[in-house]
Amino acid sequence: MIRQKFILIVLPLLFVTAVLAKEAPPIKEAQKVFAKEGNVYYVSNGREVQVTFSGRDEYPMLHPNKEWIYFVRTAPGKWVGEKYYSAKGEVTDGVLRDELWRVKTDGTGAAMLFRSENAAIDGPDPDYAIASVNNIQFSPNGDKVYFEASQWVTSDALYIMNADGSAIKMLGPGNDTKIVLSARTFEDRESSYEGYIVTAQHRYFFYGGSYDWYYLFTPDMKKEIAPLGDDFAYFTETGEIKYTDKSEMSIERSKKLP
Repeated sequence: MIRQKFILIVLPLLFVTAVLAKEAPPIKEAQKVFAKEGNVYYVSNGREVQVTFSGRDEYPMLHPNKEWIYFVRTAPGKWVGEKYYSAKGEVTDGVLRDELWRVKTDGTGAAMLFRSENAAIDGPDPDYAIASVNNIQFSPNGDKVYFEASQWVTSDALYIMNADGSAIKMLGPGNDTKIVLSARTFEDRESSYEGYIVTAQHRYFFYGGSYDWYYLFTPDMKKEIAPLGDDFAYFTETGEIKYTDKSEMSIERSKKLP
C-alpha cells in the first residue's frame, strides 16, 4: 500500500518536471567582446565571430543595445621592444594617432568616429609620441558615448558624443572615468545620480603642491556635485554605486575598509 501511494505521488511530479524542463527556454550565454592579436571578436551563445581584421584593434566595448562594438584602433605599424616601426608612408610627423571606431556585431558597418591629435607625452621610442584614445564608456541608455583622449601631461581630456559619432565635444579634464548606473541617495537629496560622471582630476593646492581626487559631475559635466576623495573603492562601497561598465571594486580591498 505504501509503495502504491509513493508511485501515485511521485510519478505525476516527475511528469510535470519533465514537461517544464522540455518547455523551458534555453539559457542564453551572455554576449561579450574581446581583442586578440589586434582583432576584435564577438561571442554570443557560444559562437565566436571575428569582426575586425586590421591587426591594430584593442579595448572593445559592447554597446548596451548589443548591436554595436566600439573599439580603439592604433596607428599603423608595430612595436618591437622599445622601437616603433611605422608602416611605409603612414606616419610622417612622429605622432602615432589612435582612433575610435565602431562596428556591428556581424562585422558590417565599420566606421571611424574620432581620431586623436594631441600627444601629451612621448612614447617609449623618443622618435614618436602617442596621441591616445582609451576608456570607452556609455550612458545608461546608450545614447551617449564617453571616452578619454590624451591632452595634457597631467590629465586626459574627457569627450562625449552621440552613439553614431556625431556632436563630439570635449567636456574637460578626466582620468579613470566611470558613468553611474545607480547610487544610494541621502535623505535630503532626491537625485539618483543615474548617468552622472565620476572622474579623477589633477588639481593644485593654493599654497603649492597638487593632488588627484575623484569628483561627481552632472552628465554634461557643467556642474560639479561633490568631491569623492582619492579612494575609489571606499566611496564606491559607501555610496553603493553601480557603474554602466559593470566594474566593481576589489573584494579584497573592500574587506580592509573600516
